[in-house]
Amino acid sequence: MANKTVFRVHPSINFARIGSSPEFYLSPETSAGLPLDNTATTGGLPIKPGTESEFVTSNDLRDAEGLLKRQAARFRLYAYELDGLDTYPCKSPAQEIVVGSRLADGRVVKDIVWTAHIANKKAAAYVVVNSQGVNAYADGKVPQLRNQGVYGDVNAPTRLSQLMIDPGPRAIAASAKTNAHFDAVTPASYVDASGKIQEQADYPKYFPTGKLFEPTGKLNTLGEIQTDEKGRLLVLPGFGRTAAQYDEYGDPIPLTGDLNNAGWFDDAGDGPVSATLIFEDGGVEPVFGAWVICGDPGFAPQIRNVVSVWDDVFDVWVRELALQPEIYNPQSGTFNPDYQPDFEAQVRPIFRAANLQRWTTNLPKMALRAHDAVDAISATDEPNRTIMAGLNFIRNPNLPAELNIGVPLMPLSVGDAGTSFLTVTKTQYFFLEQWSKNNFASDKGSGLGAGEMLDMASLSNCLGGRFVPGIEVSYTVRCEDLYMNDWRESGAGPFRVKHKALNYAEVNPKTPFLTGGWIPKHNMTDGLEPGDISKFMSIPWQTDYNSCSIHQPSINTLGVNHTNGNETTLYWSWPSQRPDSVYVATEVVNNVLPQQKWAIRGPGTYALDPKSASTFQKALQSVTDWDRLGIVIQGTAIEGDTYDPEYYLEVQARFDDAANADNPVLMWPFNTHG
Repeated sequence: MANKTVFRVHPSINFARIGSSPEFYLSPETSAGLPLDNTATTGGLPIKPGTESEFVTSNDLRDAEGLLKRQAARFRLYAYELDGLDTYPCKSPAQEIVVGSRLADGRVVKDIVWTAHIANKKAAAYVVVNSQGVNAYADGKVPQLRNQGVYGDVNAPTRLSQLMIDPGPRAIAASAKTNAHFDAVTPASYVDASGKIQEQADYPKYFPTGKLFEPTGKLNTLGEIQTDEKGRLLVLPGFGRTAAQYDEYGDPIPLTGDLNNAGWFDDAGDGPVSATLIFEDGGVEPVFGAWVICGDPGFAPQIRNVVSVWDDVFDVWVRELALQPEIYNPQSGTFNPDYQPDFEAQVRPIFRAANLQRWTTNLPKMALRAHDAVDAISATDEPNRTIMAGLNFIRNPNLPAELNIGVPLMPLSVGDAGTSFLTVTKTQYFFLEQWSKNNFASDKGSGLGAGEMLDMASLSNCLGGRFVPGIEVSYTVRCEDLYMNDWRESGAGPFRVKHKALNYAEVNPKTPFLTGGWIPKHNMTDGLEPGDISKFMSIPWQTDYNSCSIHQPSINTLGVNHTNGNETTLYWSWPSQRPDSVYVATEVVNNVLPQQKWAIRGPGTYALDPKSASTFQKALQSVTDWDRLGIVIQGTAIEGDTYDPEYYLEVQARFDDAANADNPVLMWPFNTHG
């Protein structure tokens, strides 16, 4: 690696979010809920298309017809000058590479050729076992396959051809200023070793066929790719459409559960993003690629999760993959007691996330005051003189018994598969312990370069901690085999999904090109195929999103209560990504907050049982009305009035609020009726 220039795509994992409109905005490039320099607006807001960093406002979220805009994932290229093994953070300054860039060695970038391949394997994959999570794959086991009526194992061509959605790869050159759709009509294409785009007319494409129930439009695309004016890649997702087969009576197969609905398809997906650099002198350079995941909309983009996907991924890389030996030694299995976490980068985000939960949950006043005090903690405060003294109210992930203790331990959220309550990661808890011991830094900063900041921001805007199975990703993000483990030697950088080598020049038009793909805990180290991340998610995604509002903890433990408190007390599931109760911006008068409303409300949502509140009472309505939900954003981004910057309010909902008067939001704690 001596004196070697390497090129990487950032973010290493990025998220395109489904919407019902053909219009779009860009994925956030700042970290949810955290303060930003020179503005009162906090991180996490998406970006207006055609701009570098201009945040969207409430007027940019829907199109003229009221349809919810999609979020395009924007990918950038960076060059690094490495001398020896790579480190994290990388010691080399990162140079963004666009068309026309000149490298330090004098080479000029003539063009960037991008390839992306998105697929959806959900219907052909295994069921989600909500009480086991990734442990359902331990010891060589696998769960039951979805759609058992379609015969064959997970790799059977008959199953894949009937149940997988695979439009094949698409390649575009930045210089062409064009786009390519992931549909059954647009020819498949890829980039060869010389950097030339090759059309692959024989690629075997698959979409749901036959007579289908498609309540919001035909499921005939997984999105498209295009480039911006500087040659960066934009990946646009699908439109949130679902399809179902008909049963023997001629009726659509009903939605019978939250996670594993047989006979149903959706247009989520995921897959690799690759790039090739073309230079003015005719040279060609490969680039370490990235991964795109297309899924649920971001209905509260600035509300930070107490445990984000970034926290989970960072924890795995620190404790299992020796990312930063100065923090943790995998050989001894211990954290370094001399390590000083940076307050703003590694401690403050946890405090900030706790306080932001108020805008998407029905917390009581006592809890709001406590969270205010947590958020007010600064680096100059003596830890033992704050409300967080001794970490007495934080559930310890190192003590299994505390996984079943609710009040007074925090967070007040339902836990991961097989557990009752949520905890921070072990790395997060270590940072909190060091802070509590007054062993932290206040001016070190993150030390991350521009590309690394994009990696962190992208993952920190997503839900972690509770993967049952999750919203954007699932428990597999904690698996070492998912990633390029040789990042130090190769120069790939960390947090990069390992792409399985795919030879698009050799396809058989009569059989599926993709297989059942990667399985966790099975020593499968060849890498992932398109569709291998989203296949662990619910099908369709709308039913799981709808159901995961407020629950008894026993929902994760086969209905058996293991908690120490009242077993009927309800806790929140995914409040940062899946709001339960909100303050409606148009009802704020003179900056006085109104009564909260359920995030899902209106006709078809009324519930006598509190654990069914803020949901569509019939699953089918969740696949037809999901885009009616409002979006919770900061007051600084709301047009039409002046709102307190501390407020995060719901805008642009499309529910009939006249139907809410007899369905009030109750304050926590409350108990179920059975």
